[in-house]
Amino acid sequence: MKRDNLTHKIIRLAIFLALGIVFNIVESLLPLPIPLPGVRLGLANTMGLIVLYYYSPKEFLAIGFLRVFFVGLLRTGIGSVAFTLSLSGWALSSLIVLIVYFFHKVSIYGLSIISAIFHSVGQIVMVMILYELPSMINYLFLLLLSSAISGFLVAIISAKVIALLNRIFNVSHVKM
Repeated sequence: MKRDNLTHKIIRLAIFLALGIVFNIVESLLPLPIPLPGVRLGLANTMGLIVLYYYSPKEFLAIGFLRVFFVGLLRTGIGSVAFTLSLSGWALSSLIVLIVYFFHKVSIYGLSIISAIFHSVGQIVMVMILYELPSMINYLFLLLLSSAISGFLVAIISAKVIALLNRIFNVSHVKM
C-alpha cells in the first residue's frame, strides 16, 4: 500500500479512522469482561498498528489523534474527564511506541504490548494529577497485567489483518 496515489491513500486512511472509531464505540458499549474500571481489549488500536506498518509514524499519529478526538466528541465531549484520560493515554503510548519503533527492532507484538501498558500508565498518571490521588499508582499494578494481555491479543489480530491485507493487495514489503 505504500505506493498508493494520494486519493487512494486518503480513502484508506479514512476507512482505518472510521473503523477505529466504530471499534472504540462498540467496545465501550459491551460489558466489561473483567469487572475492573479501565480494562478493555482496545480493538481500535489494531487500526493504529496497521496504519503504522502500512504508512508512516505521521499517519499513525494523525489517525490516532483523530480517533480519540472524534470518539470524545461523539461520546463524552471534548472537555470531559473521559476525553482527557483517553488523550493522555493515547499521547504517552504513542510517544513511547514511536521511540521504540525508531530505535529498536521490536515486533508488532512488542509494540502493541508497550502501547497498551503505556496507555494505562498515561491514564493513571492523569487521574493522579486531576484528582490529586497519588494512591492511584496502586491501581496501575492491576492494570499492567490486563494491559499486557490485551496488547498481545490486539497484536495477534493486527498481525492477522496485515497478513490478509498483504495477500489481498499483493504486498510483500510490510513485515511484522
